[in-house]
Amino acid sequence: MKMASIPSVYVVCSEVGTMQGLSHRAGRSVRAHRAGRVVTGAFCLALAVTLAQTLSVSPTVAQNGPSRDASDTVLAWGDNKDGELGDGTTTDSSTPIAVDLPAGTTITAIAAGHDHSLAVTSAGTALAWGNNLFGQLGDGSTTDSSTPIAVDLPAGTTVTAIAAGDDHSLAVTSAGTALAWGDNDRGELGDGTTTRRDTPVDVDLPAGTTVTAIAAGIGHSLALTSAGTVLTWGLNSDGQLGDGTTTDSSTPIAVDLPAGTTVTAIAAGSLHSLAVTTAGTILAWGNNSDGQLGDGTTTNSSTPIAVNLPASTTITAIDGGRDHSLAVTSAGSALAWGDNDDGQLGDGTTTNSSTPIAVNLPADTTVTATTAGSLHSLAVTTAGTILAWGNNSDGRLGDGTTTNSSTPIAVNLPADTTVTATTAGSAHSMALVAPPPDLPTTGPSLPTTLTIAALLLLTGAALIHLAHRYRPARRPR
Repeated sequence: MKMASIPSVYVVCSEVGTMQGLSHRAGRSVRAHRAGRVVTGAFCLALAVTLAQTLSVSPTVAQNGPSRDASDTVLAWGDNKDGELGDGTTTDSSTPIAVDLPAGTTITAIAAGHDHSLAVTSAGTALAWGNNLFGQLGDGSTTDSSTPIAVDLPAGTTVTAIAAGDDHSLAVTSAGTALAWGDNDRGELGDGTTTRRDTPVDVDLPAGTTVTAIAAGIGHSLALTSAGTVLTWGLNSDGQLGDGTTTDSSTPIAVDLPAGTTVTAIAAGSLHSLAVTTAGTILAWGNNSDGQLGDGTTTNSSTPIAVNLPASTTITAIDGGRDHSLAVTSAGSALAWGDNDDGQLGDGTTTNSSTPIAVNLPADTTVTATTAGSLHSLAVTTAGTILAWGNNSDGRLGDGTTTNSSTPIAVNLPADTTVTATTAGSAHSMALVAPPPDLPTTGPSLPTTLTIAALLLLTGAALIHLAHRYRPARRPR
């Protein structure tokens, strides 16, 4: 029920009562007039009760209700050979389709891996679907699933964030710890071994560490700490761990950040890593074969180096694809650099760039977030729509075709859909849909809501009272 409809309901109640009076003066029978008052009064009372019940169970005021930002709808499109779209089939889709979530489930965050998908629920649990060859679904098996299944979390665990790598998965808990599961041949689970895990295990964090965010590449993992430092573990073939070496590590090690640097956000590409600093700059390290580090060269770096941003640019968000990188600026524009063979930089060409260039957004478009797949890119706009560009094999751009695009095009969302977040896997894409608007139960609308409920109650009671008070005497037989 929307707040905007309530005043009109009260007017209807009032007008019905007035019409009853007019019909009485026009000569309608007293009995019909009295019955009309009773019906109208009962209608108004029922509306008042419904309004009160709505207020009592609204997510805004219910102590045990789901998060107000939680959604019961996740959309997916693109490659579905392993069931990563979560609709119960293995059929690709070039337009968004609904993930078949368990009944009553609401979602707060999503992540896409190579060919598996993850979600965090408002209850603090995790769901997974798609390819499970290495146990990356975390359910204790290696069986694929084309619909979401529960990750077998340790008892008492509440998940707050999630990330998906090529064949492994990561989660942050409310206690500030990190969990990992799936493939571990390069130590990407961070538990000190190279043993695959089909259920979550603890990442072996340094004592006293609190994790606030995580990211995952092909075979390496990153964690942002509450102190603004970055930890990495797993594959280090191209220096993607950022410690100055190319030696793998099966436990978290510190990234060698420039002195005085505090990090606010992290991202992982396939073989490179990215970080946003408190100064609004970007650091990058690891593989740079296509210029994905953004420093104007194609030379790998095993320690963080500054991305060569346009003058006066402040960065608010980042993401990494297979060999390209994306960023959102404080002005709501998008930047891209690295590999552009399929148009994934969105500048209208297929020419690589080793420094950030502007994504060719539609006029008057403001972007709030971007995400990078292997060869495609996505952006969420302030209007709650999604733009996509790059490779479109399997329909991962979501426009109903399989034709590549080197400039952003609109994803063909269902009517009246508002998107709050998006994520990209190797060849599939997902979006979290905003929940439908609730009846306002806090803020300046609350007094109006309560007043209208009271007026409905009084109107209904008054009409019923009048109907009984003016009951005519029975005629003698």
